[in-house]
Amino acid sequence: MELWGALIAVALGALAMFLRSAVLAVRPDGFGRGRLHRGAAAPWFWGANAVVVIDGVPLFGWAYLLDH
Repeated sequence: MELWGALIAVALGALAMFLRSAVLAVRPDGFGRGRLHRGAAAPWFWGANAVVVIDGVPLFGWAYLLDH
């Protein structure tokens, strides 16, 4: 059960990174023109994507195995 909590905590950290990238992108460009994949927001955006993929695979697998 501790591993499950750790995976959820890492997923929440990835969500925080993604929200940080959104804040950095929207501030200079405004809503509708924010670019997450370039500029100052890019490291946060791509880092969040990497964390979601790396953490999401075992989290999805674990949830799938628990369900069946």
